[in-house]
Amino acid sequence: MSARAVENLFWLGRYAERAETMARLVRVVHDRRNDFQRGGANPAGTECLHVLLAALTRVSSTYPGFVGHGGADRLDAPGVELFDLLVDDERPGTLAHAVRHLLGAAQAVRDQMSTDTWMVVGALDGEIRDLRMSDPHRPTIVQHTLGRVVQSLLALSGLAGESMVRDPGWRFMDAGRRIERGLQLAALLRATVTVDRSTATDSLLLESVLIAAESIITYRRRYRSHAQLGTLLDLLVIDSDNPRALAYQLDELATDVRLMRRPDRALSLSDPERLVLEASTVLRVADTALLAAPREDGTHPELDDFLTRILELLSRTAAAIEGDCFVHLLPLHSQPASS
Repeated sequence: MSARAVENLFWLGRYAERAETMARLVRVVHDRRNDFQRGGANPAGTECLHVLLAALTRVSSTYPGFVGHGGADRLDAPGVELFDLLVDDERPGTLAHAVRHLLGAAQAVRDQMSTDTWMVVGALDGEIRDLRMSDPHRPTIVQHTLGRVVQSLLALSGLAGESMVRDPGWRFMDAGRRIERGLQLAALLRATVTVDRSTATDSLLLESVLIAAESIITYRRRYRSHAQLGTLLDLLVIDSDNPRALAYQLDELATDVRLMRRPDRALSLSDPERLVLEASTVLRVADTALLAAPREDGTHPELDDFLTRILELLSRTAAAIEGDCFVHLLPLHSQPASS
């Protein structure tokens, strides 16, 4: 398999995960907007919504968005910016941009994909067109179309997991997924839970994060209580049995990069393997009770440092895979840096 083919499969995995994260997070934001449409009626709900909107900008790196110049005005009337984050395919970080590049990567490796897989990938283009034609002032319609986008992305993930042979191309695609899911989750946590707010706001915010991370049902079944930061970190960071947790991504990524190792390096770790091992070690020795304990000013600097370190190591792993395995004549892709 050529270096160009595995690179496109790697980025197909990354863009698919990036698109799913954006779709899920925007759905959560729309739900919170519907819950708290009248700003003065529920101060905790309004604060939660503002934090989620700022997180949307930070996770997707779509600055200035809700945090840069003019961000305060967009927080007061977020509809236009939210719609743009779904449909502008020229703006890096948006849903449409991720789907556009996913389709480009899939087209480049069309001969590697089954008819069913290609059918699902192709349907995404039509769903983005439907989004563009939606009325941004009618969020219910936008939500319905977003639901179809998520369904297609889940179908793509299911076909990749259940119908593709575990050849080198699949390993690169899965590594792209694991890296991107880890980056997106760490960026979301860093943007939402490293500062304490009021009890009511934090309760809404932690629940929103669990919904966006597709872990709310598991959390409620396991803990049977309102969301708490410590138990949220247990589920989303260190639980290696949760397919949405950071630990699970690193475990799967470790297998992928081990099987990518070139035959002439059979007795030594590759650079991606070293970086994944370092990230796994940072995670395994983390004490979630300590990370969840705030300082007197309500901040969690240890948690912020931990998440920043994970983001750095995952970004370096992606760069190491590209440096080891891909040959560039011209740059193919750019990666927005999470902040």
